Amino acid sequence: MAELREIDDLSLTILRGGGPEFHAAVSGVLGSGLPETPNTTEMGRALWLGPDEWLVVSDADPAGALEEALEGQHCAIVDVSEARAVLELSGSGVMEVLASGCRLDLDALRPGSCAQTALARAHVLLEPSEDGVWRLYVGRSFLAYARAWLEDAIALQATPSSP
Repeated sequence: MAELREIDDLSLTILRGGGPEFHAAVSGVLGSGLPETPNTTEMGRALWLGPDEWLVVSDADPAGALEEALEGQHCAIVDVSEARAVLELSGSGVMEVLASGCRLDLDALRPGSCAQTALARAHVLLEPSEDGVWRLYVGRSFLAYARAWLEDAIALQATPSSP
């Protein structure tokens, strides 16, 4: 059966910018580069959101180090940790739970990829991992709705169907 939990201790930072100097400075801070291919992630630390936009996910807030490294460059660094929640969905039946509310071809999403979509009526960013755990990044204003919807979908999936 699928299981749902909220991850509270992550720092989420939107990073916008571009160019070789920008990428080099960010790599120096994060220890890895930013993904440049649409809908991909870099070691689960940076998720591609657009041609010049990433969501940086980390255990510690990187904003100060990024601001220092990118000083004088045209960029934006915004801490969205309080604006977005992170849910993890794991266990058997995860794909069925997600598919019941998402129109994406979830089989096309592999570890190292990500996709922005609607789950039920909530905008989410989906990120599958190597171990079968799916992270869902959702706006805090939709958290209660998304959580309740996912819990209902899990309960329905666990209910034996009638013959």
